[in-house]
Amino acid sequence: MGRGEQMIAPERRREQILVHLSVGDRAAVGQLSTLLGVSDVTVRKDLDALEAQGMLTRVHGGAMISGRGRLELQFAARQRERLEEKQRIAAAAARLIDSGQRIFLDASTTALQVARLIKDREDLIVVTNGLYTALELNFSPGVTTVVVGGTLRPRSSSLVGHHTTELLLRLRPQIGFFGARGLTAQDGLMESDLDEAELKQRMVVACGTVVGIVDASKFGGRAFDAFALPHEIDRIITGTDAPLAVVEELRAREIVVDLV
Repeated sequence: MGRGEQMIAPERRREQILVHLSVGDRAAVGQLSTLLGVSDVTVRKDLDALEAQGMLTRVHGGAMISGRGRLELQFAARQRERLEEKQRIAAAAARLIDSGQRIFLDASTTALQVARLIKDREDLIVVTNGLYTALELNFSPGVTTVVVGGTLRPRSSSLVGHHTTELLLRLRPQIGFFGARGLTAQDGLMESDLDEAELKQRMVVACGTVVGIVDASKFGGRAFDAFALPHEIDRIITGTDAPLAVVEELRAREIVVDLV
């Protein structure tokens, strides 16, 4: 590091480069050097490292963000939202998962947190439509990951479509874990995307036990498509600041609600 350079960790600096590129699509080395308060040499090293990861493409005098880089940024932003609450929810969900089970994890960021906690299970089969969830479990020797195929949704990094749903008709997971865009006692778990909702609806029917893993901000929210009606939901795991009135309504409908 040269004299006068700002003391920013390389990981943080490279994240800032990607954020800047996502806004302007491309940037020159000199522009990034000024923005970050580091030398051109340091910026070039960062760009080389990011290109090696597939996050950007080097162009003459600078770089432009890649499709993967944009995808990673979008997913990372979703992961950071209410992260501590999602981690508590995931820990409670993971306690419901034993070796030898067959489960479903959707493409939600909370399901990804669950995946990170079950990599030590043995003879576990995980069905998922989440790319990041599948990658997280990829090197777990005791876990078999079944990735259902289909059309990639960039914002959620999920796979949906008729190819997916045809396969899901034949699967019978013992327990399924579902994130959602909204949850009410009247409508159940809801999604804003129709294809995503259709996939989840089929899995709700297929799973022996249906567990909603939703942070408290989703309570009272409504989305276009209800994929799990109240009578189809067995349990909801959420944060302690969930609205008490909605919690009591859900419990009145014989849905177990865990506040973590």
